Amino acid sequence: MVDDIKPKQPETNVLVKFADDMTVCAPVKSNSDSATMEVRNIENWARRNRMTLNLTKTWEMLLSGGTSKPPPAPIEGIERKEWLKLPGVTFEDDVCCWDLHVKGLLSKAGSRMYILRVCRKYGYRKEHLSYLFDSIILSLFLYDIEIWGSALQKKYLERIDKFFKRAYRYGYVLKEYKMSELIETRDRILFNRILDNPEHILYELLPEKKTKKFKRT
Repeated sequence: MVDDIKPKQPETNVLVKFADDMTVCAPVKSNSDSATMEVRNIENWARRNRMTLNLTKTWEMLLSGGTSKPPPAPIEGIERKEWLKLPGVTFEDDVCCWDLHVKGLLSKAGSRMYILRVCRKYGYRKEHLSYLFDSIILSLFLYDIEIWGSALQKKYLERIDKFFKRAYRYGYVLKEYKMSELIETRDRILFNRILDNPEHILYELLPEKKTKKFKRT
């Protein structure tokens, strides 16, 4: 639906499209701010295609990285927020803070534990409960883990591991998961997938895959 829209400055700005939704990422420099230009570009595109932008679901967020410089003025007509959910991952304007995302994951996972309790009450074996846990609960923590997982601080890992330990103690899983191990496994899979595809957009950013050399003695 939005395939033909392009960013005005593709060399610096990124336009991510998903069905009828889109996200614009633009750097803010001291002498210029191309974010406003990109917003006007989207407005003009919508007008040409006889579409209406839903400004009640349009927001902006600044990622400052701890700079002491004053933030630029908000884009006219768009609400500035301290956090955004894109899609399924909650980002905050403090790039090192994942409080909301981890809190949301644990809340949703905790509510789904009720399903396991009911199933165990009706005689589900531990193997079946473990399959169910992987499907409806572990999948929450694995979703987009390649994006946010490696950014987690120790305090977040401990909170998630505590949840996994409780699930294991209650007999809902066959083994006790460790968040750090899940992150490493998924990162390795992604790393190999990128290096096996020279056309991947991230291919040039990664070092070459190491190969073991054997010496004949």
